[in-house]
Amino acid sequence: MAKKNDSSMAADIIGAIREGTKKWAKTAKSEERNPASRAQRYYRMTRVRGKSFKDAAAEILPEAYDRVSGGGALPANARQLMYACRPHIQKETGRELDDGYFTQTLLPDYLEETGVAWNVAYDARGHFAEPHDGKRFGVGTLEVRDYLDAYGDPKHVDAELHQARIETYGPHGNFGAVLFIEKEGFSPLLRAARIAEKYDLAIMSTKGMSVVAARTLVDEMCFMYDIPLLILHDFDKAGFSIAGTLQRDTRRYEFQNEIDVIDLGLTLRDAEAMGLESEYQVHPKGNKRKLMHNLRANGATEDEIAFMFQDFDKSRATRRVELNAMTSPQFIAFLERKLKEHGIAKVVPEQDDLEKSYKFFVRNLAIEKVIERELKSQKFDDDAIKVPNNLARKVEKVLSGRPELRWDSALYQVAGGKLEKPTTTPKPKPQPERSEPPPDIKRALDAMMGEGEWHDPTKPSEE
Repeated sequence: MAKKNDSSMAADIIGAIREGTKKWAKTAKSEERNPASRAQRYYRMTRVRGKSFKDAAAEILPEAYDRVSGGGALPANARQLMYACRPHIQKETGRELDDGYFTQTLLPDYLEETGVAWNVAYDARGHFAEPHDGKRFGVGTLEVRDYLDAYGDPKHVDAELHQARIETYGPHGNFGAVLFIEKEGFSPLLRAARIAEKYDLAIMSTKGMSVVAARTLVDEMCFMYDIPLLILHDFDKAGFSIAGTLQRDTRRYEFQNEIDVIDLGLTLRDAEAMGLESEYQVHPKGNKRKLMHNLRANGATEDEIAFMFQDFDKSRATRRVELNAMTSPQFIAFLERKLKEHGIAKVVPEQDDLEKSYKFFVRNLAIEKVIERELKSQKFDDDAIKVPNNLARKVEKVLSGRPELRWDSALYQVAGGKLEKPTTTPKPKPQPERSEPPPDIKRALDAMMGEGEWHDPTKPSEE
């Protein structure tokens, strides 16, 4: 048998090595793109049969729901529950928990099998809802166009067999800011806490990047009525990009006006103060330099960029912190603190509007006292109605005690009308004892918790 020459033998050896390590090289490249793959491979090679995801979830879900919902007083978003359960489930099973598997399988199965009556919220589609008047519409091109064509000044509706009221369409006398949230799932929680009513906010949300119709809406309306756009977003690459597209020109949309934009988004300092859990967001084909440049252009600080990219060279992933990492009480306290820091307050119209509306209520309170037959014959002289000099202060006093009201409801009371008693929020159930967080985080939490679609504050919320 003839011997192979040295070059042929070397080629055979190299070929055999390449063939033998081909799968390993593929695995190594996969793990570079997705850090969770390495942990999963380690688990497969070393695992000992342990608890199932289902069993581990059943152990922690009752305590997690109690904590996230504030003892059942507030709605709990499905992803908030995932964050609360994930550390326990991963510890007990030794495996990475996929968030989609938890929200779409583990949680729904648990709710169905146990029959618990929990108030769990899932994401919905983009929408817009005014405060106080209940006008709601999907954030689509035709819906936005119809809304922009129809809004106008408040309309006084005379009393008949019902209480006189002031109808609004748009910001005038209705809301003084627009709050944009990049996530849909917080709508039930915001309604439960009556954020729109307490701060006279119109609330808009979309899934992910803002659509052109949403930018058209805030571009025209915020400029015309000189009201700010507030942006609430995750602490991640997508969150900063969303904030950027709502205040600068892009290929798809060019702003026609200069509007006041206030970023209320989650920051690194916020996340560290609350001890929120971070996770990886993989960018398999992302260019590090371009990603960092985009973050700077959209308002991220150098410290925040450094935090996000600390593992990027090894994992091709940035770190992120979602709004859903907060419990419901944390989220409401966080949002209210941000709103107060930026001076977002109740709407009280100018003196002319107040006087006109005061006379309107006084006149209609008299009308309410007569029967329907006599309504047609009653005559009232607006000039004979005496308007208090300190009318605005009286309205503000009522609003300070009833912040969920709009100015016209407060004015109705000032004029002598009687309002329905406010509904009360159920008190949270006692919380189980848990280990205390580190002192610095506890101080930050204590300080923050000491403070607490479009939606309309004068009508019942639509379920």
